[in-house]
Amino acid sequence: MSKLLLLILIILLWKSSAFGGENPVQIKPYGYISYEIIYDTYRSLDTRDGELYLFPKKPEFDINGNDINKRSKLNMLSVQSRLGMDVRGPDAMGARTSGKIEADFFGTRQDLVRMFRLRQAFIRLNWETTELILGNTFHPVFVLDCFPNTVSFAAAVPFHPLNRSAQLRLTQNLNPDISASVSFLMHGYHNSAGPNDQQRNSGLPESVLQLRFGNESDILFGVTAGYKFLSPRDITNGGEATGKIVGAYNLQAFSKLENEKVTVKLEGIYGENLSHFIMIGGYGARGTADNFDWDGDYDYSNLRTLSLWTDIESRKKVFQWGLFAGYTENLGAKELYIPIPGLARYDDLYYLFRISPRLVWYSNNLSFGAEYSFYNAVYAEEFDAYGKPSASMDPAINNHIIVMARYSF
Repeated sequence: MSKLLLLILIILLWKSSAFGGENPVQIKPYGYISYEIIYDTYRSLDTRDGELYLFPKKPEFDINGNDINKRSKLNMLSVQSRLGMDVRGPDAMGARTSGKIEADFFGTRQDLVRMFRLRQAFIRLNWETTELILGNTFHPVFVLDCFPNTVSFAAAVPFHPLNRSAQLRLTQNLNPDISASVSFLMHGYHNSAGPNDQQRNSGLPESVLQLRFGNESDILFGVTAGYKFLSPRDITNGGEATGKIVGAYNLQAFSKLENEKVTVKLEGIYGENLSHFIMIGGYGARGTADNFDWDGDYDYSNLRTLSLWTDIESRKKVFQWGLFAGYTENLGAKELYIPIPGLARYDDLYYLFRISPRLVWYSNNLSFGAEYSFYNAVYAEEFDAYGKPSASMDPAINNHIIVMARYSF
């Protein structure tokens, strides 16, 4: 690890003050050092020592009927501090060439927190009206021009999708205000609930089509449609070979309105098995539990999820305020559904909403931020035959407070 860090620092220092100069390959380093204080009034689902926060845990009661999760929690972290570099080189194949490599100390799972992790590594080719991206970067549903600018990490997951994956993405500008892109992706550590190799074993990539109208500096609107394939197993419990593939779709609409005073963003996403976006979702067996043949081959049924959010922020350069609000709900499946352990995420959650005001102060490379988030999580007590919650518990409520200092370079 120390050798890797040393190598990265050497590369960053090599003619890296800015793009330009005589070297045909130019490198521009960037990144930030982050410090956060995080406080919660209710025990919650999170990872990376609380850096990636999700929502309050399901209420648990002791022998006297007291909720044992009604306890506060505090931590201080710097794990999202990151290093990156943008690279620009000579033209190739008639296109302008560039690339990006970026890493942080977030780790790829809880027991690897504070370890160096690859975030992005991709090649970009730009022709006059065409762009080709090859490598690991944000999923197309994480629209870089339209995501929640929250102080808390991960852009308001699980209301907003979070995913970076290896991909091939081709974008065509049809005119100055309309573009279309098609992407083919293979998921890495942002994979779907279930076996880690289930997408690879399907032999098929996730396919995504996106249309965008307008521009990021005024008004933007877009729609996205995606479809993924999973192959959960090669053999049944009864020892018979199986090649069943389960498909799942997702649909998204997003918009951004920006003027000299405020920026307003809106997004809605609906789909099946959104677990690869760290959202409510997954799949199970199709059928009813009574007399179900667990030794035979069977089809699968996807859980559906709806998520809506809006984010409003001022455009002041020194002192900026913002407000995020989000809602997400478990809609159950279209077909009869039997849960299978390990094939779904957060499927015991009925619905969740969050309201988060924030303040951020900027002074050159230094910024300080504070955000208060009210979370209301309602868990299911009973489900119908389609996996949709039919009765619920009292809400689990958390007050999530974060204070942040960041030095950017």
